[in-house]
Amino acid sequence: MFVDSAFRLPDFQNTYGQGNSGQFEYIDGLGGGVNDNISYSWGPQLDAGVFVSQFDSPVLLDNGTIVRGGDTALYSGNAITPTELKSNPDNLKDFYKTGITTINNIAISNGFDKGDYRLSFTDLRSESIIPGVNLDRQTVATKLNFEPTENTTFSSSISYTNSSSDNRPSNGYGSENVNYSLVAWGPRSLNINNLQDYWQPGLEGVQQYSFNYTFFDNPYFILYENRNSFNRDRVFGNLALKHEFSDNFSLQVRTGMDYSYENRQLIRAYSSNRFQSGAYAEHDVSYREVNTDFLFNYNNNFGDFKLDFSVGGNRLDQKASTKQSQTVSLAQPGIFNLNNAASPIEVFQFESQKRINSFYGIAKLGYKDYLYLDITGRNDWSSALATPFSVDNTSFFYPSVSTSFILSNVTELPKSISFVKLRASVAQVGNDTDAYQTSGAFVSQTPFNSEPTFSDQNFIPNADLKPESTTSYEFGADLRFLKDRLRFDFTYYNATTKDQIISLPIPISSGYEQQVVNGGKVQSKGIEIIAGITPVRTNDFSWNTTFNFATNTATIKELPLADGRLTLAYSRIYDSQNQTVWFQVEEGGKIGDFYGTGYLKNDNGQFIIDSNGNYIADNNLQKLGNYNPDFTLGWNNDFNYKNWKASFLFDWRQGGEIVSRTSALGNVGGQLAETEYRPDGGIVAEGVTETGEPNTVAISAESYYRQFYDRNHEENNVYDASYLKLRQFSIGYAFELKEGFLGLKEGGTIDLALIGKNLFVITENPHFDPEQLAVQGTGFVSGVEDISYASSRSFGFKASLNF
Repeated sequence: MFVDSAFRLPDFQNTYGQGNSGQFEYIDGLGGGVNDNISYSWGPQLDAGVFVSQFDSPVLLDNGTIVRGGDTALYSGNAITPTELKSNPDNLKDFYKTGITTINNIAISNGFDKGDYRLSFTDLRSESIIPGVNLDRQTVATKLNFEPTENTTFSSSISYTNSSSDNRPSNGYGSENVNYSLVAWGPRSLNINNLQDYWQPGLEGVQQYSFNYTFFDNPYFILYENRNSFNRDRVFGNLALKHEFSDNFSLQVRTGMDYSYENRQLIRAYSSNRFQSGAYAEHDVSYREVNTDFLFNYNNNFGDFKLDFSVGGNRLDQKASTKQSQTVSLAQPGIFNLNNAASPIEVFQFESQKRINSFYGIAKLGYKDYLYLDITGRNDWSSALATPFSVDNTSFFYPSVSTSFILSNVTELPKSISFVKLRASVAQVGNDTDAYQTSGAFVSQTPFNSEPTFSDQNFIPNADLKPESTTSYEFGADLRFLKDRLRFDFTYYNATTKDQIISLPIPISSGYEQQVVNGGKVQSKGIEIIAGITPVRTNDFSWNTTFNFATNTATIKELPLADGRLTLAYSRIYDSQNQTVWFQVEEGGKIGDFYGTGYLKNDNGQFIIDSNGNYIADNNLQKLGNYNPDFTLGWNNDFNYKNWKASFLFDWRQGGEIVSRTSALGNVGGQLAETEYRPDGGIVAEGVTETGEPNTVAISAESYYRQFYDRNHEENNVYDASYLKLRQFSIGYAFELKEGFLGLKEGGTIDLALIGKNLFVITENPHFDPEQLAVQGTGFVSGVEDISYASSRSFGFKASLNF
């Protein structure tokens, strides 16, 4: 069982409340009051005896009933009684709750005269730190090994998993992300507890109660009413039959499947900001992949030589489908099915199929016990590279050669050196693409006048598309000293990928957004080092420590463009190009480079300030950083003392940058601690005038911060992504059970352990876990933090009985 709490909440200011230019008064949350249609925290000072009308201030109705200021559908013209404007420093902390995750597992294994089996059941139930969010997962897994005859072996491994949730939280920028209204635009005077009763009295199911009706929804209303539920079934496993015709020759036939079906329901209640009349959608997603292969194997010894030779083939069949049926308005509130649609039902459907046939061979040659050579060759035929008229480009072949040499088995080494192994390899790997990239298709669109509509796909296909090819060279060594108490594993690799399959952005005036092309060459170089040390090893106590170091750089050698940069991805607020982080590459650049805009600077890197004391926007894209680290280093330690066990793991990531939308929006809104300094005389922006003199003109604190952190210019919202994190800590004890206890013939053990995860982090940014990602469309984007939910710090207790 794990107990979870919010980890790394933003660092807020708690001196100023809701409003603009020091003024605020709530009337209707729509602009009828003073700055009540926005939720910036540039309002009056908090905890200073200031009384104003607020969303949770009392309103006396004509019948003597008292309602809240935000219950705007229940009154008209009645005065809102002013209440004191107070700080709520823990409003976000109070919103997150204690999460509970329980994992129970039972496994039974046994052997019989012709084989063995294992059966296990795992039950996971998780209540998130986010209210109204949960995840349940049950897994049944079986394994069987059976020898019906002396030379025949049957094996199987099958797992079934059911995953479900009443609600998964919406991500990204927008009113459906709770952090949008709590972090970016949640005023520091907001009492989150007063939002838990989220319906206006008598209008349950029809009209929510909130602090703002212009842009936001009540966060509890979002999580408890606007649900994104799913139920997913997945079956995966394989069956294998192996027959040994002789001591040297065998045949294995195997088939495996990974199948999943998921039903999603998206519910939007009446009065939602984006769906005033509610909405409902059903989304069915299925995926099936079947792999069937055979492998002939021959092995034999010829004096000092050992030969192991295999030939085989594989067929991969993939089928994926998605169908979403939806209505964007409901006839009656609270009835969530398509029969209650008040607008035409829209259906979006897509299916894809792909097949890859493969034939391959593997030859392994060993000489004595110190020299080994492996040679492989594989040819794939992919349907994704076919066209309706040709299969010319469907075939691609890729070989590999690897060798290893165990020096310590050849010559006498100093006693301090216990093992030396050198290895090298060269390999080529081919890769195809998604289905339907080589020919055009019409895609269903939103119906018009209840009639179906179709349009051409948004990209230009390529009938001459070729497979990608990656050629890699690798060198390594396995070195051990002092009877294996000091261990090093070193790897250097250099890989070049050419003929990359790229969706090249093209002018929208063409009628398309992208064109599928082959082009570009990327070289990836890296080093991986694993160092293991056993400083202490006695009969009762041992300490093993492991360092895992890795560094990688991917450089662009060629692009399919004559000049300029190629956009690989982007992270955007709504559909605004001015609020976009661009992931672009150019020849000589690196994978992970990202671009945005900032403010005008001179050749010395100083901001240029205009005559009114304001920054001058520079709308030219500039490189803001690269999201990849210079290196990563993990440090794991295991301690064993008699029946005690303890371990801890540190992760260090050095280098890389990340753009923070929490910083951009939270500081523009006056919510974060960076904006707390607000002198009456204003702030003088650091920089020089256009004539090169130091700037001396002050602007208001509100104007200064809203310019400096402006979300249209990402430059000042970039953090160093380096961090040092205590990833996990555990301590446990094993109780040995005597024979005969509880009827156990051979005794057993009871293992108890305390576990902590994500315990602390040291990093530059004060607002979020540096491992956060952004969501763009249906994918994740590294290098951007996009108003992310808090990650979890977990403390757990584990108990197991083994016999």
